[in-house]
Amino acid sequence: MKRRPTVIDVAKQARVGASTVSRFLRGVTVRPEVAARVAKAVESLGYHPDETARALRGGRSRTIGVVLPKVSNVFFSQSVQIMEEEVRKRGCAVILLTHQDRMDQQIEHLTTLRRYRVDGVIITATPGTTSADIRKVLPEVPVVAFDNLFSSDFDSVVLRNREAGRIATEHLIRHGYKNIACVTGRPDVYSFQERIAGYEEAMLKARLKPNMITASNYEQLRFALAAVIRSKTRPTAILSLSDFASLTILSTFDELGLKTPHSIPLVGFDDFGFAPLVDPPLTVVRQPIESMVRYAVDTLFRRIDGESLEAAQTIMLAGELICRKSCGCV
Repeated sequence: MKRRPTVIDVAKQARVGASTVSRFLRGVTVRPEVAARVAKAVESLGYHPDETARALRGGRSRTIGVVLPKVSNVFFSQSVQIMEEEVRKRGCAVILLTHQDRMDQQIEHLTTLRRYRVDGVIITATPGTTSADIRKVLPEVPVVAFDNLFSSDFDSVVLRNREAGRIATEHLIRHGYKNIACVTGRPDVYSFQERIAGYEEAMLKARLKPNMITASNYEQLRFALAAVIRSKTRPTAILSLSDFASLTILSTFDELGLKTPHSIPLVGFDDFGFAPLVDPPLTVVRQPIESMVRYAVDTLFRRIDGESLEAAQTIMLAGELICRKSCGCV
């Protein structure tokens, strides 16, 4: 087997010392003519730094762990893309793992990240997670909670979910709808709980009775929703709490033959790609995904770099109501 080239090999070919090669590889400025010789030697030898050895020497692996429920969700798929870009700008790589809302899988993934000596972790924790669950596996690693405020012990970046749920509901109430159903799967998820609280706050303030339609998964949600729509208490409008819920609602409308203008007025969360293209175009609460991700990444790296920060910070960002025709706007 061909021997892997080392820093010593690069130094010999470039006619410089090994320390000069190390400075060049770390981005430290060296004389232009020396930098050119080292770069040429690195390329001709096919030299790649041993990141594991570098981590052991310097205490940094240049990797960030990202643990999410799933990436089929539009919100998380867009978030991951931006996270990778932001982390790469800082000379690091992302290890992405998904726990599928299973606690045992989440613990297994955190254990894997500890084994890889990641410098920090961004996590959307599964419902029921505590700070003790995280610290048992990662006692010293900086952790930022993303889209989930599960412990005041960690920095968190979240949407102002309660406010967003209230604003979306008030918008439907201003249209004159009274029997407004709030629809979601997984009502135990933090963001959905907060949106439900905002929905109920707006309904009770308007002296209207809240109408929750929930299920433990989205397949069951389809059947529950269809039963309500067929009943005498069919809602006059619907607030959907996620892109998955909105897709479930739209597919249920299609199965029941509810076509425009007979479909039920609808406001959803997350401005997924074809939201403006459905008939009628979907009114949504758009989450500030780019800002949320950048705050999360910036906060994590400040912790990694040992900057003097106060106690754990909670950053809450506002959503934006994007009005289209599905709610009754023209």
